[in-house]
Amino acid sequence: MRPTMLASCILCGLSALGCGTMIQPGEMGLKYTPLSDPGLEEQAHPEGFYFQWWWNGMVKYDVTMKTAEEPIEVLTVDDLHVPIRAAVSYRPDVDRLHDLHLKIGPTYYEKLIRPNFVSLLRTEFGNHKHNDLARQSPAIETKVLAQLKAALEGAPVQVTQITITHIDFDRGLTKAIAEKLIKQELLEQKRFEVDIAESDAEIARRMAKGQSDSIRIHSEGEAQAILTRAKAQAQAQEALAKTLTPAYLQFKAFDNPATRYYFVPMGKDGLPLIINAGEERPK
Repeated sequence: MRPTMLASCILCGLSALGCGTMIQPGEMGLKYTPLSDPGLEEQAHPEGFYFQWWWNGMVKYDVTMKTAEEPIEVLTVDDLHVPIRAAVSYRPDVDRLHDLHLKIGPTYYEKLIRPNFVSLLRTEFGNHKHNDLARQSPAIETKVLAQLKAALEGAPVQVTQITITHIDFDRGLTKAIAEKLIKQELLEQKRFEVDIAESDAEIARRMAKGQSDSIRIHSEGEAQAILTRAKAQAQAQEALAKTLTPAYLQFKAFDNPATRYYFVPMGKDGLPLIINAGEERPK
């Protein structure tokens, strides 16, 4: 028989006779010797086989990370009862197993962690509205974990995570909230459409006003131009009128080589002389 097989057989035999204890992986143990002082050793033992007489013992603790899920009834700030399920991850402090066993014992979760965990969750959920729970769950988890660590400060245990695994929303209330949200969404859509329509109307008014102002300015410009031209023509005619005197016109008439002249005898009174052909001519 091989030496390793022989050693295994011997260990199994001694264990069967009550002369040893096997600590499995993930466990640590505290040796208990009632005939010595102190009876419980402070030093925790890791995994392995430990020989001992049948009247001695080994207190074993699972030191792996464990998760416990709890069903909890919470009351929201708007007075609605909501069933939830929440989980907490925990383990014993491996460096303080002796204190844990003497002060609390193997049922440390039920005696220490669970009461604080449930109480803090109920208190925190009481600060939130029913329809905000799903959205605010991560913040609730973070806050309750910090509060639980503070409540367990100094205790020989460790908590690492809190998870809200389920929130049992009331179906009727959830339906009513969903319908309300749909109506609010439709109302917001209508308000948006009204805002768009008002914006379009304002744009149209401003464009019309701009066109009207453009036409008015153009018309005023044309009227001003007409007035300016008329004033210039009047001033020109006035200047011509002052320049074209009778003497000047007579001068221009005589000055033109193409002009024919007709002389009409004038009397002393400035009237033309009219001679009656039937009368005798003066001698």
